[in-house]
Formats: sequence, structure tokens, C-alpha cells
Amino acid sequence: MDRLERLVNLVAALIDTDRPLTRADIAERIDGYSSDPSAFRRNFERDKELLRQMGFPVVTEIPEGPSEEIGYRIPRELYELPDPGLDEEELTAIRLAATAVHLEGDWSEALVAALRKLGGAVGTANTDGDGPLPAGELRVEASAAAAFAAIAERRRLSFTYSGKPRRVEPWRLAYHRGNWYMSGFDLGPGAERLFRLDRVGSDLAGYGDPGAFEIPAAAQAGPAPPWLLGDEEPRTALVLVDADNAPAARAELGASAVKEARPDGSLLFELTFTSTPGLRTAVLGYLDHAEVLAPADLRAHIVDWLERLA
Repeated sequence: MDRLERLVNLVAALIDTDRPLTRADIAERIDGYSSDPSAFRRNFERDKELLRQMGFPVVTEIPEGPSEEIGYRIPRELYELPDPGLDEEELTAIRLAATAVHLEGDWSEALVAALRKLGGAVGTANTDGDGPLPAGELRVEASAAAAFAAIAERRRLSFTYSGKPRRVEPWRLAYHRGNWYMSGFDLGPGAERLFRLDRVGSDLAGYGDPGAFEIPAAAQAGPAPPWLLGDEEPRTALVLVDADNAPAARAELGASAVKEARPDGSLLFELTFTSTPGLRTAVLGYLDHAEVLAPADLRAHIVDWLERLA
């Protein structure tokens, strides 16, 4: 049994109990722990600490009775969310979102069950002709679930990508145009990298202890921009945007990317990119108000692309 399954079973046992569970109770009810008392104690203490880091209110109590052994439980009143008090318009918006996106596997059923708890029945998106057609589909991949678990545990991952072994501290997941992306710190080159999960060449294998690293606050921002959604080696581009579009470009490309503010009001941006098509799309969004100055091969690529398009 892997650790994630053991943790899920432990959470279920600590919630679904009318009295605190002692270590002996937990060892009897939860599979996956060692029969050696010392090993069990170490593993349980690590599991308990991880659950608390993840926000589960594991409390310590002394059960009633002759035994004074310490017990553990997760009180429902501390764990379950209170009624959010959504009005009918808010509930309608959530139902609309649920029917507009189709989730693979059992996820759709879980979503519908959650929505019923919030505010009554909701239709399910399907393509069988007996319900509303989904506006989009969200693929749920095993690699995304493994990455999510590693991020929650702050556990390092090892896998193969672009034919190379990688050791990564995963920071966040993003879903963009039908693909899952994982950003994190690649320990090999010692730099932040973005990985498209359907291009990973092996299983995502967690290693080491949980809580091995801290996730920087910047990693909690929104999805990566399109010029970073690629597998190319990171390079730097210089993009000049004229004065008319400079404010909009500053907002889209980021103030930290501004390398130079010129007297005429134009801005020179320095952008790290791993996707040539993504950067090309961003630059052409400004039409003739933006110009790629470097590198030379990127500038030549965009000129050639525009000439062939014309």
C-alpha cells in the first residue's frame, strides 16, 4: 500500500470515530503500517505531522475509561466547512460551470455530489444526447494526481523528461488548453522549470521525506504565460513595444520584464521563453506595435512566418 492510500484511510478513521483512537487502535484499523512498534510509531508521527501541515485538525485527547493512553481524532466541527451561504444566483453560476465542463472518470460524479450538498440537484454534462453538451473537457491524468500529492506533501519527484533524468521540487499545477503543466525547481540545472505532464517519459516517483522544501509565494500565482509553456531550453528575447501599447504590454508581460524605458515612451522587455510559438503569439498580439530585436534567429523566424502568412 502506498503512503497516499494509507493517509486517506487514516483521515477516514480519525473522522469516522465517536472516541479518540489510540495508537493500538490505529495499528489495528489501518493497513500499511509496520508491525514493528518502533517503526509504526515513527511512521505514524510523520503521517500525523503531515496531515496537520495539510490543514487537517488532528487533535490529541485522552479517551474516557481506565486507560490513560493518548488518543487522536479529527473533530467534524473543525474539519467540515460551514454552510457558505450562497444565494440562488451564486448557486446557478456554480451549476452552469459544472455542466459546462466534463471531467473524466468518477470526478464528475464526485462534483455532482458536492453540488447537491451545496444547493440541490444539478444536471451532468454528457455527450449521449440526454443532457447538455459540455463546452469543454478536463482530462484527469494519473501523472497530475501524482504531482498534486507530491506538492501537497512537499516531496521531491524523480522522472524522465526530454530523455534526461530529472529531480524536481514540485511547486504548482496548471491546466492550459487541454494539457497539465507542473512548475518546480529542477535540482539538476538549479533553476525553475515547467514540465508538460503528458510528455513525461516515466512515472512520477516521490522520494525523500515530506516537507523537504518550501514553495515560494510567487509559485502560487496564475498559470504560466504562453511563452513559458514549452520544452525548449530557456532563452532570452528582447521585445520592443511602442509608446501606444507600452502600458498594456507592461500589464501583460510584467513590470519586472522591463529592461529599458525609452524617452519616446516605448518599453524594451527582456523575456525568458521556452516556447517559440507561445512568444510569437504574444508578440503578434500587438500587431505592428511590437518588434523582436533579439535573438537573431527568433527575429528571422517571425519575419519568415509573417512573409509566408502574407
